[in-house]
Amino acid sequence: MTGDSRTTGEIAASTAESPSSPTTPPVGPTPAPAARRRPGGRAVGLVLWVVGGLVLAMTLVRAVPYDGVTPLAQVVGVTPWVVPLALLVAATALVLRRRFLAILCAVALVVQVAWVAPFFVPGQGIEADAQGTLRVLTVNAYFGQADAAAVVRMVRDQEADVLAVVELTADFHDRLESAGLEAVMPHHVDAKVGTGSPGSGLWSKTALTDPDTTEWSTFAMPAATVDVDGTPVRVTAVHPVPPLPEITGVWHQEMADLARRAHDEPLPQVLLGDFNSTYDHASFRAVLGDRFHDATRTAGRGLNLSWPVGERVPTFLDLDHVVVDEGMRVDDLESLVVPGSDHRALAVTVQVAP
Repeated sequence: MTGDSRTTGEIAASTAESPSSPTTPPVGPTPAPAARRRPGGRAVGLVLWVVGGLVLAMTLVRAVPYDGVTPLAQVVGVTPWVVPLALLVAATALVLRRRFLAILCAVALVVQVAWVAPFFVPGQGIEADAQGTLRVLTVNAYFGQADAAAVVRMVRDQEADVLAVVELTADFHDRLESAGLEAVMPHHVDAKVGTGSPGSGLWSKTALTDPDTTEWSTFAMPAATVDVDGTPVRVTAVHPVPPLPEITGVWHQEMADLARRAHDEPLPQVLLGDFNSTYDHASFRAVLGDRFHDATRTAGRGLNLSWPVGERVPTFLDLDHVVVDEGMRVDDLESLVVPGSDHRALAVTVQVAP
């Protein structure tokens, strides 16, 4: 029999080095426990912060009290659409344990909802047998490309008392008259029609007195007075230039001039047309001040999305408004499609003296 030639010491050493012996712990950082790892990883976290940053930036843009610069004037109008985005980011961040981001977006969500919610709170409305009411209709003729006959039918169907038409050309004016508008609304004033750029016009069932056709703005904003059951009401067709990047300053100045002229007028007023701004624009809220109210917001039946129409993108901005003086009530708001126009029309009943 062959014996093991190793000494007792060598055998002991070999036994100590065998796999069954305890091993020395590896040198290096200890992996983080699985419970501490955030779901989604760094890439998802980065995307969340980018989208969350957009939510926070848009909230700050809406809070800025001055919008007469690019890009504020161009982007602030989409403020209502930040609400679902803020909700999505806040909920996702909470699920993925990005608590700080979730808190920031939750705060932004609360602020955004506070801005939008009044549009969905119904107003007082007008009693069925109320006196002293005025049915007004505003139409954007899209540089004269709208269907004039359809506009006249709309005037009849809506039983409108006053019609404001912006982006009014001489040709469109003639087509309105040919379609029979004069038979329904025999009284008319306009400004800057046929001078190379589109102007604006007012038509009325009753007399338009003390007309103001001063060309103080690019597209003109004529005004006149109508009698509503013994109350004189000043009506203005509103249309400042759009806040395109190259003319943002002009847009802001025309909005400021409109605000000054409106607040200087002592008579009760209704301003209607394409304001090229939404309620979220500080310039529009400056026109309102503490005297005027946006009929859409006062009625509380949701946002009146009026532009663009007939394009490849959905209608997503509320640019067309009826603005009423303090104490006036509104009801029966209707957003209407105008064939050939890139804006929806807006019809509103205004109670001048509740």
